[in-house]
Amino acid sequence: MENKGFESKVAELVAVTQRLDVARILMVRRMTLTDPETLKWATARQLDLIFSVILEKALERSGATTVLAASQDQFEAMLPPGDDSVRDQERWMLFDLARPMLAGLQPSAETTTEAVMGELAADETPIEASDFATLFDETIVRHIRKVLGALACTGTRPHIPRPFVLAPPFAAVYERVLREHVLKTIRSARRIKEMAASRNWQEKGSAERLVAMILAGGDNNPILHYWDQRWQGFDPARATAKGKGTIRPEDNPWDAFKEDAAKHDYLPPYFTDIPMLQRIIRYDGEDLAEQWQQIAQIYQQEFAPKSKSDQARQGAFRDALLKAVDKLDLHAGDLMVIRAFYDLPKVDRMFLKLLIQSLGRSDVERERKAPLLVQFYNDLPR
Repeated sequence: MENKGFESKVAELVAVTQRLDVARILMVRRMTLTDPETLKWATARQLDLIFSVILEKALERSGATTVLAASQDQFEAMLPPGDDSVRDQERWMLFDLARPMLAGLQPSAETTTEAVMGELAADETPIEASDFATLFDETIVRHIRKVLGALACTGTRPHIPRPFVLAPPFAAVYERVLREHVLKTIRSARRIKEMAASRNWQEKGSAERLVAMILAGGDNNPILHYWDQRWQGFDPARATAKGKGTIRPEDNPWDAFKEDAAKHDYLPPYFTDIPMLQRIIRYDGEDLAEQWQQIAQIYQQEFAPKSKSDQARQGAFRDALLKAVDKLDLHAGDLMVIRAFYDLPKVDRMFLKLLIQSLGRSDVERERKAPLLVQFYNDLPR
């Protein structure tokens, strides 16, 4: 099918849903995703992306006050009748789509059709690169978008600024820093050049192969080695120790981070946060998103069940968070708990205190198990 025909179909779908409310759009979405005729011109993944943008625009039309009120009731009023498992998936999809509005970000000025096509171009279109450099950069950028998307929180506690890694606006400036300061330098390293020349990277599945190499980790991983080395090079103390003085102004990411954080009201990364900036690439965005969905569902079942039979036992949510802390590598479970602090009202300062106490008998053991969470708790205003 030609792209023009595809865009025409998208425009028709947008037109059909343009004046519908969220609940009716979700009904159209259910029917469309199971319609054989629709699946002839779009994949299920493409339709998911199309409806994500359509629903996001519908939420914007509803207004921030309405969306906030709906979110406090688990979006119950915006969900059409149907199977509980389907409604739960839609519920948490609405939470994710409403996140920028709840965080106070400005809605996009694009028309819905333009936004849909832009989203498809950014996230759905396979990477077709005639050179290794493009493949390398786009693969890493898309991988990191998924990670930061899974970590982003609403920021519904406006008096407590969000840490950079959980702030939705941070993804854009982090991507800009990667493209301008990080990826090009990594690609110029000898072992990466050798890797580029070692195989045909235009083969189908090359992007997935690169991501698998990154997630495999290992001490002898060339991508991660140069990734870590590049971030360490942004530490002025290391630059001074090597006799090179401070970082050159044209090769300095910190000002960009600081300016963006001031604009969007989150805590920017500093030199001491280099380990966290290095860690982002090592997370699996799909695993994080799945873990968060499980956490959010258990929260609903314990604190806002749809019926008595659906209610989880007391303490089930706390246990789900403790399981995430134990299960996820590189302290990703800590970040899940911190996101819960911003996204889920029952997770307040006292909840965090009790959760941390249950991690171990001593401060040393607790900090070993959940250092990011302990530091976050210690930095909270009293």
